[in-house]
Amino acid sequence: MIGVGIALVVLGILFLFIIPWVGIPVGIVGLILAVLWFVGFGRSAARGERPTQR
Repeated sequence: MIGVGIALVVLGILFLFIIPWVGIPVGIVGLILAVLWFVGFGRSAARGERPTQR
């Protein structure tokens, strides 16, 4: 997920100079994905951990 986020940020920066109305949303989506990865959203599901049952 971090790779996709960084790639979208880079594409957003590149498209910002070519087609601004495309580059801005692409960059924002990339930033959101990168922030979600840094916060840890979805890590437990990716590792396959299951909650313990009592």
